[in-house]
Amino acid sequence: MLEVRTTQDVQDMARGAVFLGAGGGGDPYVGELFVRNQIEQGRYPRVIALDALADDAFVVGVAGIGAPTVLVEQLVSENALVALIAQAERLYGRAIDAIFCVEIGGCNSMVPLGLGARLGLPVIDADGMGRAFPHLEMTSFSVAGHRSTPAALRDDRGNEADITLDDDRVAERVARGFASSLGGLVHSVVYPMSGAEIRASAIPGTLTATRDIGRTIRGARSGDGDPTDRLIAFLDDPAADRAAARLFSGKIVDITHETRDGWHWGTAVIDSEGGAGDRMTIGIQNEFVVARRNGETVISVPDIIVVLDQESAEPLTAEQLRYGQRVHVIGYAAAPLMRRPEGLAVFGPRAFGIAEDYRAFGDQAADAC
Repeated sequence: MLEVRTTQDVQDMARGAVFLGAGGGGDPYVGELFVRNQIEQGRYPRVIALDALADDAFVVGVAGIGAPTVLVEQLVSENALVALIAQAERLYGRAIDAIFCVEIGGCNSMVPLGLGARLGLPVIDADGMGRAFPHLEMTSFSVAGHRSTPAALRDDRGNEADITLDDDRVAERVARGFASSLGGLVHSVVYPMSGAEIRASAIPGTLTATRDIGRTIRGARSGDGDPTDRLIAFLDDPAADRAAARLFSGKIVDITHETRDGWHWGTAVIDSEGGAGDRMTIGIQNEFVVARRNGETVISVPDIIVVLDQESAEPLTAEQLRYGQRVHVIGYAAAPLMRRPEGLAVFGPRAFGIAEDYRAFGDQAADAC
């Protein structure tokens, strides 16, 4: 069982969540404060493995839906989250046995930990993406045939809605529209499942991965050599079919941010160091979805694109990117489950309007540097 007992544990997990979030999932500091407040009051998150669940356990996902740019303007409402769980239990007509993160990324990794501590509910060490994605239907759960609804939606002012739809893409549009009409962000309870169902469809160990990545970055800063190189050495694991590589280094010379239709849209342009004349452009739709070097695609969803501060190896969310920052761009292969053909049809490049077929990151990483 993963123990979350100290502020350092929370900070490590928040940092690792930003890394796996590929720029999305919301500012982790907002969620980190929520978890730290629970610990200060003697309430500790209890994280359990998938195999600790009974087959008939009733579990649900908790996630914010909307634009991450809105989240940084407000704190997490503990009262709204507690009311959301009560609303969901009325909707489902039964008590919830455990909760899980729908995605591993930023605030959406931290809020379930704080909520689980607040209510005494265990949090499952797994999610449906192994990273963050902007659409509700872009999960391993949906690919496996588990519906995201019936779902409970609620904002911080007490506006609420229950939705039941037979198509997760439609559910995404309805939930996004609800969020947009209420200022750009709502909390949700989605993907009700049994213990047996989530065990068969989730990506395991992802909360533990956030802690391990965060610890590695923290430790790399105090050691010899480049902390980014040490992080890549930790992540690159051919035996697990998880490649990692540095794709680009340079300075951000142009950045656009726009909050539209419940999403954060943008583009980051990075010029190489040393006057080589190379340029990398990263497309943003909440997350970093594609990176092109001199016009040629280097990496795209579902693989994970990470932007790190050059000196500290601190992973940056998309909304934190600013002109003049000196950064490294890292590629990290998505979990193998997310790269299966049935998954690529839901969250591959073409699902984001990128008119290209997916090319496995491991096949091109060596050519990218």
